[in-house]
Amino acid sequence: MLHTRQVTVGIPGGVGMVRAPMLRPTFLGLFLVVHPLLAQASAPEATPRPALPMTVEQAMQLQHVRSVHLGANCVVWSTVVPRPIADGPGGPWLHVFVCPDLAAALRAEVRVQPLLVGKETPGNLAIRPGSRHVTFTRPIDGRAQMLAIAIDGQGEPSRVATTPAIALAKWRADGKAFAFTSLDPVASTRAAAQKAGFQQIVVDEDWRHLSLWVWEEDPALPEGRLRKVTEGRTVFDFEWAPDGNRIAIASAPRNLVDDSYMFQRLWLVDLTAGTTAPLADNPGKLGAFTWSPDGRRVAFISAEDRNDPHAGMLWIAEASTGRAHSATPMLLGMVQDLEWTDDLTITALVSHGTRTAIESLSPQRNDEPAANLFGDGRLAITSFTQNAEVIVAVGSRPDHGNEVFVANRKAPRHPIRLTDSNPWLAEVALGEQSVEVIGARDGLPIEGVLIKPLGWRAGRRHPFVIVVHGGPEAHFSNGWLTSYSNWGQLLAARGYVSWYPNYRASTGQGVEFCKLDHGDPMGREFEDHLDAIEHFAAQGLIDRDRVGIGGGSYGGYAAAWAATRHSRHFAAAVSFVPFVHIPTKWLTSDIPWEFYLVHYQEKWPWEQPGFLADRSPLTWAQDCRTPLLLLGGTADPRVHPSQPFMLYRAVKSATTTPVRYVQYPGEGHGNRTNVYQYDYALRTLQWFDSYLQGDGDRRSRPLPAMDVGYPLK
Repeated sequence: MLHTRQVTVGIPGGVGMVRAPMLRPTFLGLFLVVHPLLAQASAPEATPRPALPMTVEQAMQLQHVRSVHLGANCVVWSTVVPRPIADGPGGPWLHVFVCPDLAAALRAEVRVQPLLVGKETPGNLAIRPGSRHVTFTRPIDGRAQMLAIAIDGQGEPSRVATTPAIALAKWRADGKAFAFTSLDPVASTRAAAQKAGFQQIVVDEDWRHLSLWVWEEDPALPEGRLRKVTEGRTVFDFEWAPDGNRIAIASAPRNLVDDSYMFQRLWLVDLTAGTTAPLADNPGKLGAFTWSPDGRRVAFISAEDRNDPHAGMLWIAEASTGRAHSATPMLLGMVQDLEWTDDLTITALVSHGTRTAIESLSPQRNDEPAANLFGDGRLAITSFTQNAEVIVAVGSRPDHGNEVFVANRKAPRHPIRLTDSNPWLAEVALGEQSVEVIGARDGLPIEGVLIKPLGWRAGRRHPFVIVVHGGPEAHFSNGWLTSYSNWGQLLAARGYVSWYPNYRASTGQGVEFCKLDHGDPMGREFEDHLDAIEHFAAQGLIDRDRVGIGGGSYGGYAAAWAATRHSRHFAAAVSFVPFVHIPTKWLTSDIPWEFYLVHYQEKWPWEQPGFLADRSPLTWAQDCRTPLLLLGGTADPRVHPSQPFMLYRAVKSATTTPVRYVQYPGEGHGNRTNVYQYDYALRTLQWFDSYLQGDGDRRSRPLPAMDVGYPLK
């Protein structure tokens, strides 16, 4: 059983008074957890210490809020808690907290208490409608099952129902039923063969559907009523209609990553009639979708057409006819999330370059300007939820990671911060962060985020690192930019200027801008990086002889291109999970159709062999004069490990340039394991320090030590 007593503390930034719980061991019996806010309350007063630069070890301890859920006068959220190295290799834990009195929170009296704080990762977090219970999934006998716990933390979690293993689950509005997806069972003959040791994989065929099920309370059946409602299709997402008799589903023919990217379409499951029929033929990639309160329309986020790299436009479909129209045809931004406010108005999370806003949109009047509903525009928001009285958002700022904020709709400009996941950040010195706009050589304005080093002063030139996002259908927001792979304040602490550009082909600036790389990979989009060097050098901010570049995936491709085709501009490059030869990357990836439809003008590799070879770093390996660090996982389905391996072998064989390739066993397209995230951060910063720190051109220096120091004791 969970026991708490309350203490009152202040949150940094003047948000008011917070009542945080004092904890004794929880019912989970795993370890004692003290809520981050408690540390502020229990620490004795002391003389303020000078702020110190951020260390890699601190960055590996950063917690952040992942998701938030709004109930009747309460808010529940999950917080990502990095697994300590001492606990062994693995991914992060997920802790669950609740603010049980939202009305008091709006008076700046925030009471926060933990619900689930063990060594686990509960899934499908939700508040059961019409109740004061939080539900979540947890493995029981190897199958993810739905459990519930009271919001006040009293009692132990109890199983809601016995079902097939749950992948994704959502409650019906009355709280008496939930729908969920579950992977179809393995055929009995195949299961027997696998048990006997036959574990072969048949490429593109060895998959099973994610089917949709519904569990419902039934007075005549203590265990409830369970039924499977789809056959022969994969359901990646779904939303209940307000009447509870229909479910909109995002469905694709196969349970493959490529299908989830390019071939999801909206269908309608009628539970009363037992039918499944097309709902809307979204024109390309599909994002979030939601029903209007009257159940007559479905709003969804989609690509503008099948060549659009991102789902970022708002569409409205009539449920009765399937007729759909774009509600944001001229949007110079990106719709990222949405909820209906009433039958005529939608609240949407919209990115405009580096800025995000929660806006009110009128689908019937798409010529009307959107109204900002939350904050002052300085919060980089990643998600939100709402009701008639409040909006709750998750967002970051340059001085902190994702936290929970709540605002009364009557005073939306002044949200109250509910969480402080990393109170120790108040004692860390942070580099100055700002949004900058440079002019590309063709006149196109390129926006990005600049972080200056600690102790920066005008007239002094610093080493410079360009951090290139992946995708390229992605973008940087002006929020917290420090992680194991983005570096952010870790670079500032070591004396670097770092630049996070939303180069052409980035999202957040409309469909046309997002398509500017089509048919021209590493063409003008890469010139945007060269123009940034010119811009900041002309300002006297950076040293041209000490320019580095780093990134992952498409950002790794850019770093590999910099080190080979444009080597004279770069003194160090870090290339993570990169593709280096477009034709072979394309044909060994799990998203070949996405490549074909989105980025390469609907031409297969054999239809443009010369062009694709010319835009591949491998072709220019013999020209590499930039010390190049390549890194990647051995189980990457997106970019085959042979990609960085080929460039490593070519550069090592054809040049005397320092080059190293680091493989992370079992990791995929990015590192999830704590030890490998830590190694990546240490090793990449070591690389930049070796070749960018000090005076003059240091590219001829020998390789840094193979081993890096770890806190193993």
